Amino acid sequence: MTAKYSKIAILFHWLIAVLVVANFVLASMAEDLSRAEGAGLMASHKAIGVSILTLSFLRLFWRLGHKPPPLPQAVTAWQAMIGRTVHIIFYVLIIAVPLSGWLLASAHPKAPPVEFFGLFDITLPIGKSEALADIGYEAHEVLTKPLFVLILLHVAGALKHQFIDRLPFLQRMWP
Repeated sequence: MTAKYSKIAILFHWLIAVLVVANFVLASMAEDLSRAEGAGLMASHKAIGVSILTLSFLRLFWRLGHKPPPLPQAVTAWQAMIGRTVHIIFYVLIIAVPLSGWLLASAHPKAPPVEFFGLFDITLPIGKSEALADIGYEAHEVLTKPLFVLILLHVAGALKHQFIDRLPFLQRMWP
């Protein structure tokens, strides 16, 4: 029998994964539109980003109290070390990317309030500042690219372990 992650860990993983992919798609779609045309997409992008941030903190707190299942014995020490390193970088990026975007959207002097799907205002309680908005923008732009690459490597690694090494990796995180 394959050792699996807990149902809560699996839920966090897939929910965050779907939201991250949705946010990449929304941002890409809005990029080709005028500011006015892309406003609705970006409003959803911001709300989803804050959702990703919240879920990521919850996932991190869950992870601190719940050990992951042991790796299959065929996984070498260096592969396990790379896996742990990738997961740490994932946590850093999955928190830093939405946080930097939230900073950008909250600090930008011309930006509308950040709303959670039109239900309530979630703008950070900071003053409007072009300098802070620039920091948020640069961090968001710079950190998004390695997050995208890391996601591709993560998927490729899981598929490699599953189909080339014939190890039950997908079953560990599959609902």
